[in-house]
Amino acid sequence: MKELLARSAIVVSGILILHLMLNGQIIPPSWDTPSQWTVLKDPGCSIKLSSSLSGQNGDGLVLDYTLKPSNGWVSIRKTVGFDGNANPVTFLIKTSSTDNLELKFIDSNGSVFGRKVSLANKFSDWTRFNIYLNNTSYWWGGNNVFGTMANFEIAISGMGSGKIWIDEIGKGAHGLPSTFSIAGPVLDPDRNLPGIGFKQRRALSMLPEDPLVLEWLKIMQDNSSADRKLLPSTEGDNEAQTFNNSIVAMAFILKNEKERAERILDFYANATRTDNTDATLQNFFYNGEARGFYQHVALSTYHDNGKSSDRWIGDMAWLLNAFKFYEKQYSSNRYSTIISLLKNLLISFYKPEGSGGYIQSGWRNGDKSLHEASGHHEGNIDCYAVMKLCGEDSTASNIKSWLDSALLNRVDLPLDLYTWRVLAYGKSVASLLNIPEYDFRYRKILVVNGKNVMGFYHGPDIEQNNFWIDGTGHMACAFLFVGDTSRGFFYANQLDSLLIEKTLYGKTTRSLPYTLNKTGGYDWVDTTKGFSATCAWYILAKNRFNPLR
Repeated sequence: MKELLARSAIVVSGILILHLMLNGQIIPPSWDTPSQWTVLKDPGCSIKLSSSLSGQNGDGLVLDYTLKPSNGWVSIRKTVGFDGNANPVTFLIKTSSTDNLELKFIDSNGSVFGRKVSLANKFSDWTRFNIYLNNTSYWWGGNNVFGTMANFEIAISGMGSGKIWIDEIGKGAHGLPSTFSIAGPVLDPDRNLPGIGFKQRRALSMLPEDPLVLEWLKIMQDNSSADRKLLPSTEGDNEAQTFNNSIVAMAFILKNEKERAERILDFYANATRTDNTDATLQNFFYNGEARGFYQHVALSTYHDNGKSSDRWIGDMAWLLNAFKFYEKQYSSNRYSTIISLLKNLLISFYKPEGSGGYIQSGWRNGDKSLHEASGHHEGNIDCYAVMKLCGEDSTASNIKSWLDSALLNRVDLPLDLYTWRVLAYGKSVASLLNIPEYDFRYRKILVVNGKNVMGFYHGPDIEQNNFWIDGTGHMACAFLFVGDTSRGFFYANQLDSLLIEKTLYGKTTRSLPYTLNKTGGYDWVDTTKGFSATCAWYILAKNRFNPLR
């Protein structure tokens, strides 16, 4: 009898395994046990991984998480080893989260290939995902060729909190239908259409600059802080970001608002006390050591109140760029000391790598650590441009060698890694603009006030329908800089369709928000309010200005 029962159990077990495989589920064993996963998190975020009793078979995983208000991430990682092109990772998911799911394949060299999925208003019922390696794009680390599979990772990014249930997760059977499209460009069939018009993405002339955008920047500067120097990132915000204020300073200089630019630049030039002992104060020095400026601080106190801001090279490169533009425009040595301090700090962060080298990232997370493990592409484009402006041609050349090697033939980068390279390098790389401009993963058409408007998302994601409005300004500036004026006019004109009119402090203003809507991880954006950097890019585009030259 016992033998018969044992045989019956084996048969039932075999039937169950076959049933799971035939229905597109896992090849045993499953990964449903929390002990199989390593939990990782961004500072300021929290995650709890536990067993779920509400899975399809009475087991599974549940992720309880809380992300920081300024955007963060949590993740779980499992060591695996199989061919992700032959077999997918398969799992069931259920959630009420409004954040983003990131699915990552990681090879033995640390190359991360990923796919991002918005969870907002989706997956309230169990939904199966089958994801292959070819559904992902190279994101960072290692190199852009996937080697031997080492890890699979599930991450949540954004600024919310919630629960995510995952069940029947594991290596999927060969040949399962993929949930996602194969990663790669989605080319516009009209991308080479000649002539003038919306489909052609060309205009004969540029619409006049709306002066009320500059008025909005003035009102923000005059009414957002006690000393009337720095601007907030957006209306009513208590964040003073170094990049945003740097680009606004350049817009003020461009419009010959010299005194207003000096208010911003003087703030940073004067925040250089060598005897500063307050680690959270926006000051270049701490206990006599040159550390640079925080990426953002509270506008009301000029302190890193959350003790989590980075002193990031990208922001400091843009600030140095603003000082150099003032120096050039007004033939002035007013800021020679701070120019020298910023330049020397960036050079001190230089690290040789391969045939060149890169500027390391700077102090991170409220000065808790110095530098990331690898170079940051965007920040080094900024540093390349400003090293050229400062006459540091050797350092600039080394940075470019490193960037060219790291970014060679890439068609899946963040938008600004194309636009800013063109603005920094010049006409010889103008064809880089075609990569996002031809590709519907980047370029979007949305209806605004009953009218079709074209703009750009921040990266290659066919599932997203949103504009990163800064990026449309980048594209306009870059096309105008390389002499493709009809296309530059077209994208500059698209910005006019996105203007918000509002009365502030008794004056009529117009401004542009940071994004057109909240999808794609932009829950934090108030789309009814202007954003300072976006308004500055509007002015730069309308004046055909290249801020990196």
